[in-house]
Amino acid sequence: MDPQKKFFRTVLFFSLGTIAAAFLAAMLTFILTLEGEEETMVPNLQGMELPNAVIELQDKGLYATVQLRFSDRLSDKGTVLGQEPLPGVVVKAKSEVLLRVSKGAAVEKLDNYVGWNIQELESHLKSLESALGPFLKLKKPYIRVSDDSTPGKILEQKPKPGTELTVLTELELVVSKGPEGQITEVPDYTGMPWREALISVVDSGNPFVFTVTRQEEGESGTIVSQSPSPGSEVPVETLRQLLLKAPAELEENYRFGMIERDLPDYPVPVPIKVELIRPTGEMEELISFSHKGGLLTIPFVEEVNSTIVVKVDKEEIVRYRVSEPGIQ
Repeated sequence: MDPQKKFFRTVLFFSLGTIAAAFLAAMLTFILTLEGEEETMVPNLQGMELPNAVIELQDKGLYATVQLRFSDRLSDKGTVLGQEPLPGVVVKAKSEVLLRVSKGAAVEKLDNYVGWNIQELESHLKSLESALGPFLKLKKPYIRVSDDSTPGKILEQKPKPGTELTVLTELELVVSKGPEGQITEVPDYTGMPWREALISVVDSGNPFVFTVTRQEEGESGTIVSQSPSPGSEVPVETLRQLLLKAPAELEENYRFGMIERDLPDYPVPVPIKVELIRPTGEMEELISFSHKGGLLTIPFVEEVNSTIVVKVDKEEIVRYRVSEPGIQ
């Protein structure tokens, strides 16, 4: 073979081999970079101060990104409220962990809402939920009193205007029902399931009394008659008397009954709250409304061994344990 051709062939093969080796080395390095990174477990950073949380992440080979937000307490300022990924998740080294850090409690001053219409206020506060959502909510039901002003007008508020809002605050309102003796049309409650009728009459702000029967015609578990009759025009203070036919069938281990209590007459309606403590110990609010005194009646269908607690202006007046069938 010609020595010159042999030399060029050798140079060509050497060059191609060098290029192939470089390519293989680059591919191997790329694969090792993708697959060979060390994995680590995300630590629990919630409740830690931000500088300590960042150091903890650095020790794990992770990076922090921070998102600031307001919280309910001033003392939370600078602490981690939440994180993504959650504690215990395994991630690649050099991954980012999002830390939600408290800016502390936002401080807002309560406006003067006396003179507003209650519906206007509800719409106004709904538009401010992003700013005041964690700090202000309306306490319901409202205290409604007869007054010469327009129905729905706010007469008093508590806390007073100018109060600083740094934690979740309930705004308690006294609202006009209009002049004494104002006339209103009575809704038709007959045929309504008793729970629906209870919510409806509570929302209306009118006084009510439930009576239970097992003899009258009509579907069990519904209102079978009422007084005043549907469509009647009566003063707003007129008592709504609703006759409830007791439910015929209940879920296993549940009981139907009626809480009854004679209350003193109050100069203005007082807040009533009905709470349920389940057999598991969980507590929930069943219903709340305002009451001027006299006969208080609250129908219920609840699980045996539950406890029903009735509070008048935050003072407990009834603690009833659901244990026996029938009307109590």
